[in-house]
Amino acid sequence: MERRTQRRVVRKSRKIRKNTFVLLTMALILCLGTFAMGAQTGKATKTYYESVEIHKGDTIWNIAEEYKTEGEKTEHMVDAILELNGLKTANVRAGESIIVPVTTEI
Repeated sequence: MERRTQRRVVRKSRKIRKNTFVLLTMALILCLGTFAMGAQTGKATKTYYESVEIHKGDTIWNIAEEYKTEGEKTEHMVDAILELNGLKTANVRAGESIIVPVTTEI
């Protein structure tokens, strides 16, 4: 009877060690995966703001086209310019100045 009890204890102990090992391995894989994903976030950028004077024939769209980053949609840059300058519409007149966000890679 005592041997049977000892076997059960040994089996239970082995099972606990095995489960602990599997759990720690999974946690390590999760941590390494999270670290690897963070390392692939891309290039560092810096944003500064430039004052642009509106000339005859200029539109917000044209200015956004000129100052947007590669791969950025013009619509997003137009929205950023409108929001930054507190404009409700994209109507601007010659002689006015607006602030434009300029993003560069570091």
